Amino acid sequence: MEKSKEEIIETLGLHLEKENNLPPLAARIYAILILTNEDGLTFEDCIEKRGASKSSTSTSLNLLVNMGLITYFTKPGDRRRYFSTAKKKTFFLTKLQENLNRMETEKNIITLVLGYHKKHSPKKYEEGQIRTQVYLDYVSENEKILKKSIKRLESILNEQ
Repeated sequence: MEKSKEEIIETLGLHLEKENNLPPLAARIYAILILTNEDGLTFEDCIEKRGASKSSTSTSLNLLVNMGLITYFTKPGDRRRYFSTAKKKTFFLTKLQENLNRMETEKNIITLVLGYHKKHSPKKYEEGQIRTQVYLDYVSENEKILKKSIKRLESILNEQ
């Protein structure tokens, strides 16, 4: 059974809350902006679609703008601001790069700790070396996949 738009907004909203550490309303507004077919939504549209107060909606929109997740624009002859997701074309590229950065940071930290144990705590080093190496191999393989995916996506974006 196919999920309704509201169910998808809720599912995506829960994910965005966790992934981006967002308050519930901000996550749902972001989800609505991701799913909308319109060029952008006004402040009033956001209030109407969530049924939230003006103050809460304004706070959420400002938070999303400040985090760089959404942006706004105006239309000639219209004083209203229209909100839309930021960098639509590069969303997935940004996510891949963030994941790669996390992997590289974790790999560096694990390698640093492993080196410390090797020098200052040989017994601990010996006990954990095999498990640590399995995990480092996993991280290295994921780094390769992420780099390959980033390269492919950059190529696609350069063609557009």
